[in-house]
Amino acid sequence: MHYFFDPDISENSTHLSSGELVHFKALRILAGDEIGVSSGKGFGFLAKVVDPSSGEITIVERLKSQPGTRIHLVQAVAKGGRDESALQACTELGISGATALQAERSVSRWDGKIAKNTERWQQIAISALKQSQQLDLPAIDFVSSVAEIVPKGIALVLDPRAEAQIGAVEKHDSYTIVVGPEGGFSEAELSVLANSGFRAVRLGDSILRTSTAGPVAVACLKLLAGDFGNRLD
Repeated sequence: MHYFFDPDISENSTHLSSGELVHFKALRILAGDEIGVSSGKGFGFLAKVVDPSSGEITIVERLKSQPGTRIHLVQAVAKGGRDESALQACTELGISGATALQAERSVSRWDGKIAKNTERWQQIAISALKQSQQLDLPAIDFVSSVAEIVPKGIALVLDPRAEAQIGAVEKHDSYTIVVGPEGGFSEAELSVLANSGFRAVRLGDSILRTSTAGPVAVACLKLLAGDFGNRLD
């Protein structure tokens, strides 16, 4: 079953958002097909397509997201779309929010393009939400330095030199995890993060790309919390 995104969907909706109709033809949606429609606000609907050309639908059943661990990703801006790859994968894994960080060593710069790039991140998140058939759309924002990051829950920063491994982190219902750029964080940035309550953790003995580290960390925290089944102790 294919999922679509419509932030205005409700029990009384008779038509899907016109912006989603462009995908009907590519996906070969036919009259009588059942689709999922996510509001991005923690609920959605199972619907039956009446007329694919106009987006007419009939609401069949209300869908509601299940409670789980809330993870906010702070991802340093990176070149080559690596930050976007991290955002996509982390959204598919079920993060609650994402912040783009202009780190000191970020090769890519958002100067003068913050609104445009934030909107691009939001569209990537919407696409990932539909792909993974989720009902919660992570909110996207931007900070220009680590000093602006406000942690939620247990605050973690990935550092391959850290003594503690991510598997030792205690179970909690909320985390903020910060991922650096290609060259890592400067000592000054790590100091600021430590003073803000962030604990340094590493992902085993491997040095991962910035596009890989975030999704691995999110998956580890969700596994530890039991979101993927029984908690591993």
